[in-house]
Amino acid sequence: MYKLFWAKSMGSMAAEVLFEEIGTEYEKIAVDLEKEENRSAEFLAVNPTGQIPALILPDGTVMTESAAMVLHICDRHPEAKLAPPAGSPESARFQRWLMFMAATLYSTDQRLYYADRMTTDAAGTAGIEAAARAAMDRHFALMDDALNPGPYLLGETYSAADVYLWMLAKWHPDDKQLFADNPRIAKLVDLVEARPAVAKVWAENRED
Repeated sequence: MYKLFWAKSMGSMAAEVLFEEIGTEYEKIAVDLEKEENRSAEFLAVNPTGQIPALILPDGTVMTESAAMVLHICDRHPEAKLAPPAGSPESARFQRWLMFMAATLYSTDQRLYYADRMTTDAAGTAGIEAAARAAMDRHFALMDDALNPGPYLLGETYSAADVYLWMLAKWHPDDKQLFADNPRIAKLVDLVEARPAVAKVWAENRED
C-alpha cells in the first residue's frame, strides 16, 4: 500500500486526487508543519528536509517532489489514463506543462508565502513577495493561454496535469482576481472540482 505524508492544502493534494481517481488503497499520515515536534522521526527518516509531500511506495521506495509522484503514479497505473502514452505528442505536451508548473509556478508560491526563507534581510521580504506575486500572475496567464482551445491542457482529455493546475490555482492569494483575469483557468477549476475524486480531496484539505 502507498503511504502518503500529507498536510492540509499542500502539494500532497495532487497525489491524493490521483489515488482517488484510480481507486487504489493508500494510507494518509498527517504531519503538522506548524509544530516542529510533530515532525516525527519516521517522517524525517523518509524526507530529511521535513517537507510535504513524501510518499512511500508499496515496495518501500521513497519519493519526494509532487510532480515526480504524479509521473510515477500515472506510469504505475496506465489503466486510469491520467497521462498520455509515452512518446506521443500529447505526452510531450503533458510533460512540458507539468514541469513548467512544478519548476516555475510552484516556486512562486514558495517565494510569496515563505519570503522570510528567501533572504537574510528581514527588510527585504516585502520586495520578494511583490516580485513573486507579479511572476505568479504572469505564469498563470501563460497557463491560461495553454488552455486554448481547452477545456483541459490536452484539449478534450482530462489528465493529471489538470489536477496539478487545479492545485496551484487553489493556492492563489486572490482566486477571484485569478479567475477574472484567466477565464480558461476558471473553467478548468470548475470542471476539475466537479469530479467526485477531486471534490472529496478538497473537502478534506480546505482550510475554511
